[in-house]
Amino acid sequence: MIEVMKKIYLTLSLLSFVNLLCGQTNPAASATPAPSVAAPKSDGLSLPLSGWALIGAKDQTLGPKEEGGKISFGGEGFGTKGKSMAAFFPKTELGVGQTLRFKALVRFTGVAGTGNFRYGIFQKRSKDHSKKWLGYCAYAGLDKAFPKGNLLARLPDNDGDFSGMKGSKGEEAARSLGESAIGIKTIKDGGYLILMELKRDATGIEVKATMDASADLPVPMVNYSAKDDQPATTTFDAIGFVTHEVLSTDSIEFSDVSLNLVGP
Repeated sequence: MIEVMKKIYLTLSLLSFVNLLCGQTNPAASATPAPSVAAPKSDGLSLPLSGWALIGAKDQTLGPKEEGGKISFGGEGFGTKGKSMAAFFPKTELGVGQTLRFKALVRFTGVAGTGNFRYGIFQKRSKDHSKKWLGYCAYAGLDKAFPKGNLLARLPDNDGDFSGMKGSKGEEAARSLGESAIGIKTIKDGGYLILMELKRDATGIEVKATMDASADLPVPMVNYSAKDDQPATTTFDAIGFVTHEVLSTDSIEFSDVSLNLVGP
């Protein structure tokens, strides 16, 4: 009797093993279908930024200082007047269907005025000055001349610095692509997330630019979206920044900086 029971037990165990094996090898027999895996979203080609500089500075006493992935400018006299800063990347042709996307966290310390901050993507003419550059510049903060902000496209033969409307002789140096879609707010001490995106299609370049306070409750500072159907260039190799007029900040720091070329 015991031998019979052993044979029955072994037979049942063998059948259970076979059923389990079939369930693993045959998807139709499995009670729980395998979860689908979403394809990761591509951020495109990362473009390296280097050569951070205070444009026109004869020495490096005011920066840049690079440490732990952060780039800072500041020191005695930094906030006395507007400063132009830049970083450079390999010359990149923006093809039809491609997007050039820049993002960074910028932190102001010791703000004592109510001026404005400007940033953009450009094709440089020289690393030693900011004149005659081509590309796009967004305004954030307060500017009496542009109470609703401004998004500029540099003119082909401009003779001005990369953030201004006028050239050295008072001639037009840029075209306005439009005002901010939201009300302009005062820049204060703290961190802000800035973004600029250039997307080329068959008829021109779509330009988007935003700046948001990066606190626990982000506050939109500016928001631009416009189409340039007369781009002066489709090639870019520089990122530029300006602490303009009376925005007297003791220091400015950039971190979490990225620049990506997305598309075919």
